[in-house]
Amino acid sequence: DRVCHRAPYTAVAFTASNEATMSVASMQIARTARAGPAARVNTPRAAPNSVAPLPRSSASRASIVTRAEISGLSECGQFQELCKAEIPAKIPRSDFLRQMYRWMLISFQDNGLAAYGKRMEIDLVDGDDDMTNGMCVNIYGMKDGAESLICELFCEMDTEMVNTYDTLMPNKDGELEKSNRSGKEEFVKGRYFVIRRPVPFDESSNKALKAMIKDMTLAINKYYAFGSCFSDDAT
Repeated sequence: DRVCHRAPYTAVAFTASNEATMSVASMQIARTARAGPAARVNTPRAAPNSVAPLPRSSASRASIVTRAEISGLSECGQFQELCKAEIPAKIPRSDFLRQMYRWMLISFQDNGLAAYGKRMEIDLVDGDDDMTNGMCVNIYGMKDGAESLICELFCEMDTEMVNTYDTLMPNKDGELEKSNRSGKEEFVKGRYFVIRRPVPFDESSNKALKAMIKDMTLAINKYYAFGSCFSDDAT
């Protein structure tokens, strides 16, 4: 089981501007990890952080990008981070992941071929605690006249523990500060929703990934604004 654990992430805004980071073989990498409990859903599950090698037929070798050709890999050299979103501590991770899963089923699995030119399947990914931690989008393309897996896109919460607060209380100087009614420190697991892919990767998926990540940013922004990935300004 090849798992990467690293230091907490450096904050990066997750907006439509992240589209610029999708240039071929030069996407910026941050830390890679997995965890974060969420409610289970009955569906096939991908092995956590699976890094199965992609097919490397003679016709497809030219489109495979290897580790040596990629700038900024994770320390373990297994993943390239494409984008990440900071999820506010007050947002229930289970609800966020459940809604993103439903959105991905509709947007990617049901409509991937029509919208992005690639057939896709969605698996759930478990964290170290055996709770659902995110999703894996399996993207398929044609190689040597046959359909094959060309990319595994992991969309998961990281492992950082984030302080949560439920009230404001005066300190000894009379100033209000964040606190908890319990009088104890409380935490939620997972600061960032991280989108990444294993390496080596097949460049034939880049065009679809660019459009997919742009649409995911919009879905997450809708969740922030309206509490649902399926809402818009008209609802």
